[in-house]
Amino acid sequence: MDKKDFGAVGALASLAKDYPTQRAPSKPVSRAGEGEPVIQFSLSLRKSLRKQLMLLASDADMTMRAFVLHALKDKGLDVQPDDLLDLRKERP
Repeated sequence: MDKKDFGAVGALASLAKDYPTQRAPSKPVSRAGEGEPVIQFSLSLRKSLRKQLMLLASDADMTMRAFVLHALKDKGLDVQPDDLLDLRKERP
């Protein structure tokens, strides 16, 4: 196995800063519906449909949750920008 040259990886950080991320910002975001309770919603899909959703979301570089919320926003629902944040915990 050949050694990898990671010397240029530091240069990537300057390029990446201009691209959006789905990670939550370190400071709290003001919410239009602050104080509004967040509830869990369950959706049953055929396995093949879930796979299609997973692939579309992956191609769009977002979570399936964010992908569905974008679709709901496109249909006129009041989806706030912080509703679209990736709330998954970062892995070490």
